[in-house]
Amino acid sequence: MVSLPFIGLTGGFLSGFLGVGGGVILLPLLTFVGVVPLKHATGTGLVHVLIASAIGTLAHARTGIVDVRAGLILGIAGVGGGFLGAFLSVPFSVGTLERIFLFVVALAIVLLFIPSNLDTEDYKKGDFSPVAGITIGFGVGLLVGLLGVGGGFLVIPLMIYVLKIPLMITIGTSLLIIFISSLGTIWAKVGVGHIDVTVTSLVLIGSVVGTLVGAHASRRVHVKLLRSALLMTLVAIFIAVGYQTIF
Repeated sequence: MVSLPFIGLTGGFLSGFLGVGGGVILLPLLTFVGVVPLKHATGTGLVHVLIASAIGTLAHARTGIVDVRAGLILGIAGVGGGFLGAFLSVPFSVGTLERIFLFVVALAIVLLFIPSNLDTEDYKKGDFSPVAGITIGFGVGLLVGLLGVGGGFLVIPLMIYVLKIPLMITIGTSLLIIFISSLGTIWAKVGVGHIDVTVTSLVLIGSVVGTLVGAHASRRVHVKLLRSALLMTLVAIFIAVGYQTIF
């Protein structure tokens, strides 16, 4: 119980700093350090993602680096995927959920190695394929409901390489997408009994502070550093969860 606010602080910082929602780091920390059962960890992760993404979106919107049209299209599409994912998670075993999580993290790592445009000067907000946006949003929502992670670690590379949105704008926009997807999905998690009120409350104590600090820091570093930080975070998570799954 003592570790839970510090776990929330770490996840919150990554939410604001990298736009990933924080669930991708929160899930392994809750299971490894907090010794929270995986399905309850997914519920706590989803509540954290909802609160942290809302705070992070507001913080980034103040500086004009949120594409609202992209956020709404992908986020609303994600609500449908979220409901499906929440109910699919009930019959799945812990091992199956861990393998799905590993696959998605590996995919995000591969995508981040592809060269991309990191500048915002030539980008016009809202200029992307709506069909591609809806498809990505639904897939990310599926992850939100299935694993309790925000999906930002995957939606950021997909927005960069598929929708051609620059990295700095994807960080704030991904938080808006995650917020909308989580808002539409959290009721399903409550319905299937995957949210522990005590654990979730302790995590949120740290996550609110961490998100504000992370969003402030994100606007003061170069985009290439943000990309490297996201990549290193995902590699570390892949190794840790992979070790647990195998051994």
